[in-house]
Formats: sequence, structure tokens, C-alpha cells
Amino acid sequence: MSEANFANKVERAFVQLIEERAESRFKKGEFAAKLWPEMSPKAAASRWTSIRTKASNTGKPQSVSVADAQRMAEVIGKELSYLLAVAAERASGQK
Repeated sequence: MSEANFANKVERAFVQLIEERAESRFKKGEFAAKLWPEMSPKAAASRWTSIRTKASNTGKPQSVSVADAQRMAEVIGKELSYLLAVAAERASGQK
């Protein structure tokens, strides 16, 4: 497996992990509003959707910046390093 491919798998595993933990604690849209309080709730929800799902124009989900990953970790109350370790473990188990 190439390093770039593994990095993408880690990122997708991270997003899935965040999504799992967020949906058990927050209402739809509430999580996104907490991540990006400077945006309107509708814009924040749209951004979170574009990270989770494939975009219609590119066929790929939006990448997650380190800053956004840190915000996500803070909102769900976990250390980013822990979440990345779990995501890497999940990604290494994928074919």
C-alpha cells in the first residue's frame, strides 16, 4: 500500500470515528456549529457534510485540515493524538 493511499485511509477512518462519536452526543447540525462557530449553522453543516461525503463535482470528500481535526477532537472531548492512533489502527486493518 502506498503512503499516500494509507494517509487517505487514515483520514477517512478519522472522519468516520469522529462521526460515530459526534452522532451519539449531538443533534444533526449541532456538531458542525460547534466546530465552526464563526460560520452560519447552515454553512457549517454544509462543510461537515462535504468532509463526510463525496462531492458531486470531484467524487471525493473534502480533506480535513489539522486545525479542523483539532477542533473536532476538542468538541468531542478527546485528544487528537489518541483519535489519530485509533484511526491509523482502523486504516491498517483495511484492504
